Amino acid sequence: MKNESKPGNYRKPYTSKQPRWWWTKNPFFLRYMIREGTSVFVLIYSLLLILGLYQLKQGEAGWQQWLSLLNHPAVIAFNLLALAAALYHAATWFKLAPKIMVVRLGDWKLPEPLMVIGQWVGMILTSAILLTLTLMAGA
Repeated sequence: MKNESKPGNYRKPYTSKQPRWWWTKNPFFLRYMIREGTSVFVLIYSLLLILGLYQLKQGEAGWQQWLSLLNHPAVIAFNLLALAAALYHAATWFKLAPKIMVVRLGDWKLPEPLMVIGQWVGMILTSAILLTLTLMAGA
């Protein structure tokens, strides 16, 4: 026979005992969350570039309007902030990469500092080549 005197579920609802800002108390998790937060700046910067492509499609007036937007002090400040966020993200990723991907040649293992230096050199060379090509195309 069923007990029908009290309908419903009698379990207590789950309540989290972990505070919302728990990650701020541990430097490892704080750096991790900051690193993940840099993606917001990359997203907004990407949307700004997509807006530039849209304005380019609109013609000369639209393109000039977008260029004037880029000269606004707030946009310049945002671009500097986005650059700092991207460099922080790159630095933390380059530091993490040797732990994820171990490079071996036979019994020899590539030392982590060499791998990190190689990544920075590769990024700087790629940036220099792209900047040179961009300046040559504009000349």
